[in-house]
Amino acid sequence: MQKLSRRAALAAVMVFSLLCAGCKPKEAGSPGQGKTPNEDKRNLMAGEFVRAQFLKQQGLAGRIALIEFGLIGCELSGRGLDEMIRMHRGREIPQLAYARVEAAKDKQRFEEYYKEKSPGFTVYHDPDASVAQAFDATVYPCFVLVDKFGRLRYRGKFPQERLEEWVEAAAAETTDPGPDVPLFGAVKLDGAKLLAATKLPDLSGAVKPLGDRMGQAGLLLVFVDTTCPFSGTAIGELPTVAATMAQHKVATALINLEDPAERVQKFYKDRDTGALVLYDVTTGTKLKWNIQGVPTVVFIDAKQQIPYNGNAVWADLASAAEKAMGLSQGTIVFSAQGTDYG
Repeated sequence: MQKLSRRAALAAVMVFSLLCAGCKPKEAGSPGQGKTPNEDKRNLMAGEFVRAQFLKQQGLAGRIALIEFGLIGCELSGRGLDEMIRMHRGREIPQLAYARVEAAKDKQRFEEYYKEKSPGFTVYHDPDASVAQAFDATVYPCFVLVDKFGRLRYRGKFPQERLEEWVEAAAAETTDPGPDVPLFGAVKLDGAKLLAATKLPDLSGAVKPLGDRMGQAGLLLVFVDTTCPFSGTAIGELPTVAATMAQHKVATALINLEDPAERVQKFYKDRDTGALVLYDVTTGTKLKWNIQGVPTVVFIDAKQQIPYNGNAVWADLASAAEKAMGLSQGTIVFSAQGTDYG
């Protein structure tokens, strides 16, 4: 098992230890205080470097690989590892390479566990989560499919039903699809149905369908939680973003996911978000809207279509909103930059 150089590992900058959870670091810093735009940009560049180094040093460069980011002691991580070992030994998908990135901190436990498992493929010890962070795979277990050009093609739960189909499609590609290639299995959201079906309380307890929150030209939704530092970046910048969208008759709602009601009430009580605050203490909204991480931004236009569903990168949102609303490029300008992470 090879290791990244010390220099490469340090380049990840932001390190987390997340145990079978979402963007819920043990120490997230002061609530609502995220990283600066320059720090986010440096982190993104560092992440790209670490990904490339990892694939190269683990013998995965130029190969289609399924990588599981897991944790010893997490039952779902163990099931995923066992399934990959079975598939690897049976050569069920000949074109596919496998790897496991392990988050457990205890080196002795790491060595004993994998000596007993004897997977037969790359296992990398990632106790500071630098590689997991670089692949945006800090929810354990998380499976990432990488194509032969080093592009991320899937990120999520074990893709058993369609994995062979996706590997065959990636194997048939003769040119690099580029950094903006859509992920396999991307879900197309039905804006009209979701607006009608999603009914959430605001801080006063009033419950309405999201469709009733629409502005004349649309609705901007920003999905966050109270502990993720990248959510903190989005929350901190939201007053200026919401004000700019309001100038174009687009309403904005912040939707807090999965935190207890008491925490939500306390967190937002005296906080200026510049937007309506809604929340869901369950996983219902997260599942309906296919939210894979926070912050996630969704823009629904006046026709209830969804021209933007992605990271809280405000320039990308502006570009998509301009096209959907028939505005000239550069009409919507945000003073904030946002974050690629989430």
